[in-house]
Amino acid sequence: MEKFGFMRTICVLFALVFISCAGSSTTTKEKVSGTPPSNIVGIVGDEEITYEELTTNFGSGSSLSEYTLEELQEFLPIYLDYRAKILSAKKEGYFEDERILDEYEVYSKQAAYSYWLENKIRPTLFDEFKSKFTKEMKSSHVLIALDPNATPEDSIKVYNKILEARDKFLGGTPLDELDSEYSTVRQGRSMGGDLPWFSVGTTVKPFEDVLYSLDIGEISMPFRTQFGYHILLLEDTRERAPSRLISHIYVQRGQNISQLDSALFELERGNDWNEVVKKYTQDSQSASSGGRIGWVNYGSRYDPSFIDTVMQLDPSLSNSDYFISSYGAHIIKIDSIQTFFSPEAYNDYIMKELEDTRTFRKSNSFVINWLKENFKTIEYTNNLNEFTTFLTSLDSTNVSDIQLSNDLALKSVFTYDEFTFTIQDLLDYLITSSKGPFSSNYIPSWFTDYQEYVIDSNLTKLTIKELPDFIEQTENYKSGLVVYQINEDSVWSAATVDTTKLMELYIENPEDYSYDQRYYYHLISSSRDTSLQKAIDFINAGNSPDSIRAFGIPVGVVSDSTGSFQGEPFDKLAEMNEKTFSEVFDYNTRKAIFYLSSILEERKMTFDEAFNKLLADYQPLRELKWLTQLRSTFNVKLYPEHLEKAYQEENISK
Repeated sequence: MEKFGFMRTICVLFALVFISCAGSSTTTKEKVSGTPPSNIVGIVGDEEITYEELTTNFGSGSSLSEYTLEELQEFLPIYLDYRAKILSAKKEGYFEDERILDEYEVYSKQAAYSYWLENKIRPTLFDEFKSKFTKEMKSSHVLIALDPNATPEDSIKVYNKILEARDKFLGGTPLDELDSEYSTVRQGRSMGGDLPWFSVGTTVKPFEDVLYSLDIGEISMPFRTQFGYHILLLEDTRERAPSRLISHIYVQRGQNISQLDSALFELERGNDWNEVVKKYTQDSQSASSGGRIGWVNYGSRYDPSFIDTVMQLDPSLSNSDYFISSYGAHIIKIDSIQTFFSPEAYNDYIMKELEDTRTFRKSNSFVINWLKENFKTIEYTNNLNEFTTFLTSLDSTNVSDIQLSNDLALKSVFTYDEFTFTIQDLLDYLITSSKGPFSSNYIPSWFTDYQEYVIDSNLTKLTIKELPDFIEQTENYKSGLVVYQINEDSVWSAATVDTTKLMELYIENPEDYSYDQRYYYHLISSSRDTSLQKAIDFINAGNSPDSIRAFGIPVGVVSDSTGSFQGEPFDKLAEMNEKTFSEVFDYNTRKAIFYLSSILEERKMTFDEAFNKLLADYQPLRELKWLTQLRSTFNVKLYPEHLEKAYQEENISK
C-alpha cells in the first residue's frame, strides 16, 4: 500500500507516458473493409477514436495546446495502446480491485477539496471581493466580548445586553455614549468605538459582510464574530482611493525635529532625495532604499491619522512639508499612484489582494467552513441541548457504554445539504473518534468536530452533485491508477517474470553480464585532519578499516566494490596501488581519503548478481510481447491517412 500511495500523484501521467515507443511503432497499420469516417483515426475493440479525442488527450496533464503533425503521428499508437490497456484492465477486473478503489477514494476526496477551492470558492469570493473593492467604509460599533466557547446561556445574556444597546440607539442615544456604557474594555481601551476608513479585506469576514450590507445611517442587528457580539453603524461610504507608494525622511518622537527644516531646505535647493534621506532619516531600515516604506491606503496597518495625511497630500508636489504623527515626524515623497493598464491586470491585483486576506485560505478546513456556511446547514439546537443534558446527567459513564432511547436516538441533530444526521449518528461518531472517555466531560466543540466530519465524509458525493465536471477528473485518475497497476503486473513486476527467459538471456550474452576491473575501497571522511590521521595510523597498525568506528575514531567510513561511482574523486582509485592511501581531498564539505583494499579482476557475474540488470534488459522485450498480444486481442487499428487529413483541415480552418 505504501508503494501505491507514493505513485498516486504521478500515475495518470505515468500511464500515458510509460509505454515503449519502440514497441508502439510496430502497431499494425492496415485498412479493413468498411473504412470508418475520415475523423476516426483509430479503433480499439469496438471503440472508435476520433481526431478530436486524440488532440484533447495529447496535451492532457501539460500546458501543450499546439502540436505538429509529426507529434500527433507519434502519439497516436501510444494512445491506442493506452486505450487497449484500459479495455484489458476492465476485462481482468482491475476497476474493482480494492487497492485501486482505496487509493481512488483517498484521491477523490483530496481532489474534491482542490476542485471546490479552484472552481467554486475562489471565483465566488473573487466576485464578492471585487464588488466591494471599489468602496471605502466609515463606521463605528459597540462590542461586548464573548469567548468563542461560551455556553448558550452566556451567549444569550450578551445578545440581550447588546440588543438593549441597539434599542437605545434607535431611541436617540449617540453610539459613542453606548460604546462607553456597553463595550468591553481591554487594557484601558474600549473594544468598540469609532473605526477608521477601510475597505474590503481589512477585517474579519462576518464583520465585513454585515458592514457592506448596511445603508448609510443604518444600525445592524446584533451579530457575532470571533471577538463577541457587535452592533455596527455605517456612517458614510466613498470611492476607494488608489494606493500610494511613498518614501519618507523620518525623525523619531522625542528627538530634535528641527533637522527636518534643514532637510527641506536642501530639497528646495534641488539636492538629490536619496542623499538627503541618507543624511537625515532615522529610519535605518528604509535609509538604503531612498526612504521607501511601501504602498499606503485606507486599511493599511498604519495609524489612521498617518494614513489620512498621506492620502490627502497633493501628488504633484515633489515632497511634503514635515508633519507629526504618532510615530514621529516625516517628510513624504509620493513615488507612484496605483494604476492598472488593463482589466486583466486589475483582476490579477484584486485576486492577489483577496488571497492575502483572512477571507481566503488554501486549506481543507477553509473549504469545510465555506461549505458549512453555503449548503443548507441546519443545527437542531433543542435536540442537541437535550442530548448534552442527557450526557452530563450520566456522571462518569463511558461514552461507549451509553444506550439511547429510540425517541432520543432518532432525533435529528444536523442537516447538511440533503443529508440529515441523528443523535445516534453523533453518538457513534463520539465513540469511534475516541471522544471522552466519560459522558460528563462532554465538550461543545465536539459537535463542531462532528459537523466537519460529516462534511468531509460526504464531500465527494456533494462535489459530484454540485460540480458534475469533477467526475471526469476523478475517472481519469482511476484509469491512470488502473493502467499503472496493469503495467506493473504485466511488465514490471519481478515476481511474475519467467526466470527461464532471464537465464536464456544470461547464457546467450555473457559479455553483457560481467564485471570489469573494480576497486574495493574505503572512503574515510572527517571534518578534522587529526581524525583522518588517527584512522590512517589505525589501519597502518594492521587493523581492518571496517573496525575504525568501533574504536571510537570520529570519522565516516563507506566501503564499496561495485564500481558504480565514476568521475571525481573516484577516478583517483585507478592511480593507486593496493593497501595504500590517497592524498587528502575535499568531499561533501569534509576532508576525505581513499584506502584501496584490493583490485578486483574482471569476471562473469553470477546469475543472482546479474538478476536486476537482466530484468531491466528483459522488460522491453516483455512489454513488446504484451503490447502485441493486446493489439491482437482488441483488434487495434490506426488510420494515419485520416489523421493527416484531419490535421490539414484543422489548420486550414485556423
